[in-house]
Amino acid sequence: MTNTEQIHRSLIEADDVEEVRDENISVGDVFRSLAQHPAQIITRWNWKSALLGAIFRASFYFTVYQASKESWIVTLTAVIVELVFRFLTSGISGSLVQSFRRATPTWLATMIVSISLPIFSHTVEYVTHYAQENFFSNVFAASENNARQKAFAVSVLISALSAMFNLFIMKHGVLLVGAGQETKSLGNDMKRIPRLIIEFVTVLPLKILQFMRDGKVLPAIAMFAAFGLSVGTILGGLRGKWSWAWKPALGAWTILFAITLIVAIVLRIVGRRVKK
Repeated sequence: MTNTEQIHRSLIEADDVEEVRDENISVGDVFRSLAQHPAQIITRWNWKSALLGAIFRASFYFTVYQASKESWIVTLTAVIVELVFRFLTSGISGSLVQSFRRATPTWLATMIVSISLPIFSHTVEYVTHYAQENFFSNVFAASENNARQKAFAVSVLISALSAMFNLFIMKHGVLLVGAGQETKSLGNDMKRIPRLIIEFVTVLPLKILQFMRDGKVLPAIAMFAAFGLSVGTILGGLRGKWSWAWKPALGAWTILFAITLIVAIVLRIVGRRVKK
């Protein structure tokens, strides 16, 4: 029996994908495991992702609503609604992301996570906030300055990025739940997150710089362009406004260019010191 067949068999027999100790598991086997043992999503409900996700998203809604000059009662209502529903959905999303942390090929696992989870969470988000404002506004105050629409559009982009980031840090053993000895305390995880943020933010700039060093100018330009276009397409498409497409795209390109430039300068300085 080949190694791949052994992994496939052990996954079928295991109640949880985390019970399989192999380093690399195919995306197909992860799906089969989730389909045959869906309860693992609940039993391995990721309370760490739930806690951090709820706090972050509630803070985000608070900022957007206040920037939109909504009243305090409207702002607090949106924050409470977001806090409650996000706590529940982030735990499920975190559990799903963790299931794919060892899945191969990595690019396919990343694409699945960054597309499917935002669709799931924002379907729930849209329905929750829409219901709150259109059916329960006599109990829960509704936004008066379109803050919900603004927050929702940006929130989708944040979800795609956060899904990729969660997968990235879980691959490094952070924010894991029910993973045996690999599971660490939340305090230990928080100490490692700042460094992982830097690594995550520099992944794309480093890849662009590598293409440039290898003389692959067109792939470098294509990667740079795709980043801004993706941001602009998501925000512009959700808001249905051209200004929400080109302005964020331009901002994304500016940020990526600045980070790439900083990384290039740091690498150059480090390289000179190593030579000395």
